[in-house]
Amino acid sequence: MRTPLPDTSKPAPPPERPATPGSAAARPRLDALDGMRGAAAVGIVLLHTWMYVVGDRLVDRGTPLDLVMGQLRLGMPMFFVLSAFLIFRPFAAAMIDGRPLPRIGVYALRRVARIGPAYWVGIVLAFLVLMRFPAYAQPWSVLPTFLTFQQNYDLATVKVLNPPMWTIAVEVTFYVAVPLLTLLLAPVTRRLATPARRRALLAAVCVVLVVVGTAILGHALINNLDRTARDTLPARLAPFGAGMLVAVLTYGRQVRRTAVTVALAALGVALVGLEATAIVRDWGSPQLRMAVVDTPASLGFALIIAAVATGRLPGAVVFARGPLQWYGTLSFGLYIAHYPVIWTLRGMDRFPTDPLGAIVAVLGVSTVLAVASWHVLEKPAIAWAHRRTPKREPARRNVLAGAAGD
Repeated sequence: MRTPLPDTSKPAPPPERPATPGSAAARPRLDALDGMRGAAAVGIVLLHTWMYVVGDRLVDRGTPLDLVMGQLRLGMPMFFVLSAFLIFRPFAAAMIDGRPLPRIGVYALRRVARIGPAYWVGIVLAFLVLMRFPAYAQPWSVLPTFLTFQQNYDLATVKVLNPPMWTIAVEVTFYVAVPLLTLLLAPVTRRLATPARRRALLAAVCVVLVVVGTAILGHALINNLDRTARDTLPARLAPFGAGMLVAVLTYGRQVRRTAVTVALAALGVALVGLEATAIVRDWGSPQLRMAVVDTPASLGFALIIAAVATGRLPGAVVFARGPLQWYGTLSFGLYIAHYPVIWTLRGMDRFPTDPLGAIVAVLGVSTVLAVASWHVLEKPAIAWAHRRTPKREPARRNVLAGAAGD
């Protein structure tokens, strides 16, 4: 029995980038996280392009190169882990320190500004362009569903218009869930006397999320439930929980010994490689692989992020500077654009038949569109939201220790 290849996807939009207080190295480390996002974004484009070059061979035990390309799918859990780390970190910091939570209105406005304009324009443009091609055209009735992030809950909108957008719907659900979860947790953490106890409680909650998410997705895959069950936040909680766990455990901490950060990163790479190799080489039973799918890789990515966020990791400069960091900035637009580009080229009968030509065409056109998206939509929207919200939280009384909060 062959294990189904889990769906791929996505660069999550880059959230705000909080820095560890007092850390001069925070900016370079966060640049490295941008570069990791950029590498995964390009990898997702390569994977989806490759799928249309080799067809069913990719999921039917094709060539060794096909199998390697297929594991670029792990960019999806990596982006969920990254998103959870960056989104949850300011909330975790406030609860650990005993400070008031970030202002929900500020958080909401910045989240909407960050993803809304590029996403909505991308959906409408894709809809209008693909109307020219009968194989990909969709009725007007699907448009409101996509524009309101409900495409995961209706089988009629699964794998149509822009298939990878299911991950954006999951992201939006997570954005809503985070402040709700913290509003429930904050009263409990206030009753705990020390930051260590508050950190321990939050870490335990994150571990529970990882376990529950793994169980739900494993159940859905083993029982062959449809995508409306698999592509929702509860089923994808494991990578989000892993990213949140890193945010809790690394906040306010630095690792000064390079050997420790190297060990963390090496263990993370080993876990990612273990999951990829298990699928490529058919290790273990299909049921076991489906039961834990994406969780080993999610924990591996979490360890890598922990190594980057807490210390100086040799080699991280590759991600902190240059093309990968640049693609990290463009990752959201690249993600939105690349699938409609593939379908448009195929609809025009201009999709190259050789892998290299197809990759150059899809990545090239998608990059141009991503640059336009960043400069015309994303960057101005981010700047607009920041002009209308305070740059930092004003000093407030620490609810536990009576000290001024940041």
